[in-house]
Amino acid sequence: MEAENIFNQNVDFLIRAREEVVQCNQLEAQAKQLQEKEDKMRKVISQEEKSINDEINSTIKKRKSEIEASYDSQLDGSRKKIKKVQEKKNKKKTERVGKRVDEETAEVRENNRQLQTEMKTLFKANHVPGFCRSGLYYSLFKPKGIKEILLLLLFIIIGFAGIPYGMYLLFSRVILAGKPIVEASYFMALVIGITLLLVLGIYFLIFNLTNVKHRDVIAEGRKLRNQILANKKNINAIKNAINKDKDESQYELGDYDQKINQYQAEMDSLAEQKKAALTEFEQNTKKEITDEINSRRLGKLEEMKQQRQAVEEEKNTIEQQLKDATLAITDRYTKYLGKNICKEETLSDIINIMQSEQVETISEGLAIYKGEAPHRVQNEEA
Repeated sequence: MEAENIFNQNVDFLIRAREEVVQCNQLEAQAKQLQEKEDKMRKVISQEEKSINDEINSTIKKRKSEIEASYDSQLDGSRKKIKKVQEKKNKKKTERVGKRVDEETAEVRENNRQLQTEMKTLFKANHVPGFCRSGLYYSLFKPKGIKEILLLLLFIIIGFAGIPYGMYLLFSRVILAGKPIVEASYFMALVIGITLLLVLGIYFLIFNLTNVKHRDVIAEGRKLRNQILANKKNINAIKNAINKDKDESQYELGDYDQKINQYQAEMDSLAEQKKAALTEFEQNTKKEITDEINSRRLGKLEEMKQQRQAVEEEKNTIEQQLKDATLAITDRYTKYLGKNICKEETLSDIINIMQSEQVETISEGLAIYKGEAPHRVQNEEA
């Protein structure tokens, strides 16, 4: 149909165009609704798939944890039994090791007791003060060995530095605090000097009254102490050798070892059972759990997918109808009237003009609508 013939058509032509545009709009709205419905169904399906997958994973994890917890509980029980028996064994071994140490060092300890009695008798017979038998006395006045020499050096540091400075602080901040004499330049030297004299005086006084006066007794006491110290080293050596001895057969601990081995065998067996149970779970139980959940829930999921597929097919049909209708409108009307005219509202306005003003042709109706021609009603009234 030629363009000029179309424009010479009456209002019925525009009415048919409007009907097709309305139908096209309805198809477009329907297609949109179906698309929204499909999108919603896809989302629900996705959530259902995730829910099924989450249930499978959480159930598998829970069942596996239950298996592990069950075996671990039994393993912990066996460990506690082993620990309890081991503690009893260690206690008994300590007792028997101590008894062995006492037995093997009895002779040396008895010798030390005799030496100490001899030293005490010697000092008492010669009227030497009892403190002269102490290790501190020999470290300060007749040292021998690294330990006693170090103790003497410590005493020298304390006696010649610590005590004098401490006395200075005592007098300057407590006894004579605030007195003018404290500010004197010689005060510190005076206090320290007097303190050193007192310390040295006490030291040499004790030295003269004991070490000089009873030189032979002190020297003999040194020899006895050396023997006592040597015996103590021997006792420690015997004790260390016994503690390092790995042979426990002499302590009669076989019953404890038997129980420990029994509980250890139980643990090994439980560990193997746990390993086998977890292997069985991985190889078979996981699949059974997955199959059970799928059999219970996949039916609903498949039904949802079929419903979505039906909606998708209906949407595709509507979209094809929409496409055909749109092309038909374009071919029949839009290419002549224009896209802006081929709208439901615009077409209704032009139809109303033509019907109300008894316009015969589309060309005249368009002219009045666009304002290119005056309205007939207005002209008649004028």
